[in-house]
Amino acid sequence: MRYGDLIQFEPIESVFQLRDADEAAAARQLVDTYVISDEMAEKLANLVIPQLQFEQPADNKGLMVVGNYGAGKSHLMSVISAHGKIRNSSLT
Repeated sequence: MRYGDLIQFEPIESVFQLRDADEAAAARQLVDTYVISDEMAEKLANLVIPQLQFEQPADNKGLMVVGNYGAGKSHLMSVISAHGKIRNSSLT
């Protein structure tokens, strides 16, 4: 048995452009192809996503995303950007 028999994946794009998340189809692909760990999911749910709200006054915080080249910083930011636009688009 080969790995290709067990796993199917899209080719990796070397560089993500944050503005790709502005288009519904591209945003959907960015969200669908983001591989997330349990730890990152918890941090997004408890730390990042609550900061995206604008419905009520709050002391929202800025966040700095740090990582080596190719670590997925732009992909993560594209996913967060797409998530922030879901309510006002046809992505859902």
